[in-house]
Amino acid sequence: MLSGENKFDLLLLALRQYRKVAIAFSGGVDSTLLLHAAMTALGPENVITLHARSILNSATSVAGSHEVFAKNFPQAAMREITLSPLSWQEFVANDENRCYYCKKRMYTALQESMAVAGCTTLADGTNSDDQQDGRPGLRAVSELQVITPLADAGLTKSEVRRLAKKFALSNHDLHSNSCLATRISHNIPIVEKTLRVIELAEHFLHNLGFLGCRVRVQRFCAIVEVQEKDLVAFVEQTNRAQVQAYFHSLCLGPIVLSLKGR
Repeated sequence: MLSGENKFDLLLLALRQYRKVAIAFSGGVDSTLLLHAAMTALGPENVITLHARSILNSATSVAGSHEVFAKNFPQAAMREITLSPLSWQEFVANDENRCYYCKKRMYTALQESMAVAGCTTLADGTNSDDQQDGRPGLRAVSELQVITPLADAGLTKSEVRRLAKKFALSNHDLHSNSCLATRISHNIPIVEKTLRVIELAEHFLHNLGFLGCRVRVQRFCAIVEVQEKDLVAFVEQTNRAQVQAYFHSLCLGPIVLSLKGR
């Protein structure tokens, strides 16, 4: 069985077959390791960093992505492509193919941007674990012929994190994140007000120390997910009272705590 280091060598070898690549950079550990590998394999001058920004990204997430890029790739430049997902009717309807519609639109926009710079290959940070989840967005990745070098090399999430730490990438231990729309149950239309309420609620929980949390909106309640190690602290009376009061001010509730833990 290959080690993470062996798989990383295969990743570099695979990337070297391209003259130039564009990386869909989210600020997460997967795309950061991929960007590091691409620059190692091809040189920074042959790598285009593309970052899609929209109302689906919280202000904290946007700031974090810029900080990660600046810390780890100080000599490079990042192109930011602004999207307007609330104008995409098929996405706003929020059926089970929501992520497919979004990824298809997003990566089409990135490909159009990179084409201006004479680049024909877009890569994203899908890892081999992601391929086991049946994610609708992966169908768009395949249809648009976006390459997935981490997954192709067989790199798992834990191996990605370990390699990121080895290479001193600043976000090696960053909590996994996803866009705000993923918090809204299917068939509830995605609107700006709901996205902003979710952002405020999660920001409040972060300030209480519940990092990596999720606030999921369903038709008749809001489900809070915290890390398993934080379950006891969350139900402590002071924290519980603060959460209840703040969520009530957002007109968010009833509040249900998931006992599974993240």
